[in-house]
Amino acid sequence: MSAVAELRRYFTETKRWLLVPVLLLAILPLVTEQYFLSIATQAIILGLFAISVDIALGYVGLFTLAPAAFFGIGAYSVAKLVVDYGSSYWLGFPAAIVLAVVIAVLIGYGPIKRRIGLVYFVLFTLAFGVLVHDFTYATTWLTGGSNGLGYLTAPTLFGIDLSRTVPYYYFALLAVVVVAGLLYWLLSSDYGDVLHATRQNEVRMRYLGYDTDREKLIAWVLSATVSSIAGALYVATVNVASPSLMAFSLTGEVTIWVVIGGLGTFFGPFLAAFGLTIFESYLGAVLPEGYLLILGALFIVFVFVLPDGLVGLLQRWRDGE
Repeated sequence: MSAVAELRRYFTETKRWLLVPVLLLAILPLVTEQYFLSIATQAIILGLFAISVDIALGYVGLFTLAPAAFFGIGAYSVAKLVVDYGSSYWLGFPAAIVLAVVIAVLIGYGPIKRRIGLVYFVLFTLAFGVLVHDFTYATTWLTGGSNGLGYLTAPTLFGIDLSRTVPYYYFALLAVVVVAGLLYWLLSSDYGDVLHATRQNEVRMRYLGYDTDREKLIAWVLSATVSSIAGALYVATVNVASPSLMAFSLTGEVTIWVVIGGLGTFFGPFLAAFGLTIFESYLGAVLPEGYLLILGALFIVFVFVLPDGLVGLLQRWRDGE
C-alpha cells in the first residue's frame, strides 16, 4: 500500500472524529467578527507551536527552554527575506525549515549524544535561547534590533489576498491541519510508541536494541522544525518580526500550555493553547495581569492535582470516574 493510500485509510477509517473540530473551526468566520477571527488565527498557530513543544517534552522527555528561539527563527526567516530582500513570502517557509533543522542538529547533537543529563540540557537550551534573543537586539544591521523587521504583509495565493483576515485564517487553518495531521499520523504509529517508551524507560529501550539517542535527536529536530513553521505562519498575523517572539516568557507560556493540555497527548496542548490564547485576549482588556495569575494557578493545579492534563481529565469524565 502506498504512503498516500495508507494516510487516506488511517484518517477515513479510524479517526473520523477529528473532522468535528476542524469543521467547527472552518465555519468560525461565518459566525464571528473580524477581531475575534484574528485572535483565533493566532490561537490556531500557537496551538501548532504547543504541539511542537509536546513532541520533545511529552514524547521523549526533553525539557527544553529554546522553543521561543526556534519560533522566532521561523518568523525572522520570513521577515528577512520579504522585508530586506524583497523575496517571495513563500520562500520564507523552506528557509525557516532548513535553518531550524541545521541549528537544531548543531545545538542538539552533542548534548544528546553525550547524554549530559536533564539539568545540563535544560541549562544548555536556556543559554541558547538567551543568546538568540540577545543576538536579535544587538545586531540591528541584521535583525532590526529592538524595532524588529517589518512592516510585513501576507502575500497572495492563487489570486486570493491573504493579507485580509478571513483568507489568512483559512490559509493558517489549512496549514496547521496539514502539518498537525502528518505529525499525528507519525506519532500514532509504532514510531510514536518508541518515543513514548523512550521517555518512560530509556535504559530498557537501549537494552532492547533501540538507539535512543537517535530517536531523541530526531524528536528534538522535529520539534524545532515545527516551532519554526509556527513562527513563519505567526509573523504574518503581527506584521513584524521582533525580539518579543523569542522572549523567554513565551517559552514558559507554551510549556505551561503543554502541561495543562497533557504531556504526550498531542491534542491536549493544542486545546490548551487555543483556549488560553483566546481567554487572554479578552481578560487582558479588563485585567491585564489577571491572565498570568490564572495561568500560574492552573499550572500548579494541573501539576499536583491533574498531572494527566485536560486530556486525562476528559478521559476520566468519559469513563465515568
